[in-house]
Amino acid sequence: MRPFAHQSYPLEELAARAMSDVGSTRPMLLRVLTDMFVMRASHSGDEVRQFGELAMRVVDDAREAELLHVASALCRHPDAPADVLEQIVMRGGPAAALLLAQCPRLSTLTIDAAASLGSPESAAAVARRIDLDAATVTTLASRPEMDVLQALVRNESAPLDAQAISCLVERARTDVELGRLVLARMAHKPQASALFLQANSRQRSLILTALKRQLRETGAVSTFMEQSGSALPRRLETAALTHDREEFVGLLSQGLSSDRDLTTAILSDPDGEPLAIALRAIGVTPEVATRIFLFVDPVISHSYGKVSRLTQIVATTSLDLATALVQAMRGTPAPQRRATHAPVLDPTARPLTSRAAAERAAERAVERIRPAHGPAFRGRAQELAQRLMNRS
Repeated sequence: MRPFAHQSYPLEELAARAMSDVGSTRPMLLRVLTDMFVMRASHSGDEVRQFGELAMRVVDDAREAELLHVASALCRHPDAPADVLEQIVMRGGPAAALLLAQCPRLSTLTIDAAASLGSPESAAAVARRIDLDAATVTTLASRPEMDVLQALVRNESAPLDAQAISCLVERARTDVELGRLVLARMAHKPQASALFLQANSRQRSLILTALKRQLRETGAVSTFMEQSGSALPRRLETAALTHDREEFVGLLSQGLSSDRDLTTAILSDPDGEPLAIALRAIGVTPEVATRIFLFVDPVISHSYGKVSRLTQIVATTSLDLATALVQAMRGTPAPQRRATHAPVLDPTARPLTSRAAAERAAERAVERIRPAHGPAFRGRAQELAQRLMNRS
């Protein structure tokens, strides 16, 4: 037997004991073998095989302390036998967590199994790896344990795609710590708008900027064409002026189509940005919003700077953006914008000779198709007619 290093340990005697029924020295043998193995940076194939065979005979008898020692020593060794590493992972505990989080020699199958089916401790360890791929991140983001999700968000090297971010944001609605971590990392992304209530003022500014970019809003906001016959803004102003909080909560809930819990949370926010967005979403003008801010809450009204800043938010936020943000806070998807009709042909143009000829040809085409195929093909005939007219 060729030793891994100078024979300062009774290696042959220990190996003989390991292969016999005497088990008292087996854990010590694993530690000694590992220490001798890692003394050299590289080994031949025979040496790696020999170490692996001996280690596999004794690893199941090792205690947690020996396993952690071996895992620490082999974690980044380039010749560490994969079967020994995976056997330690199978044992679980701190040693397995160390390897799952740091060891580059573990197989993809082992890592994926721990991420999807492993214990919460194992999955959280995988979430801390620096070499995660998008598929593993998606698997981890769908785990129910908050410890796993928090470890994933803390991992700056984890590639979080849109699906993973949406999953994390949705879970962060009900977990303050996860919400704090998500906002600290990705407040500049539109998906974070669902956590607007949990964000601080700086993060809310980033969320608004991200939503404006997503909605391609670059110009100044005008409320001139947004006036409606709704009496809700004036009724809200009256409720604020008379300090009728119950009436104000009820009216705001009605305008936002939300439950009173969300409305109360919006009103209870000491910084006021959620209230500014809520007022904007129901069409309140900056002038009316200013008067509401001056009376709705002493925490806001007693600060001129805060009132001015909130009024500026109302004045610079579009109705579409405010509506989308309220829907995100409420947890409902934003409605899809309807496509607007853009006429291709000028209906006021004088008919040209070629256009008249095209119209007659189209009519003849329709008449030929209809008797042959029946009314079911009328739409196709009309489409053909339109094509002929457009070519003119």
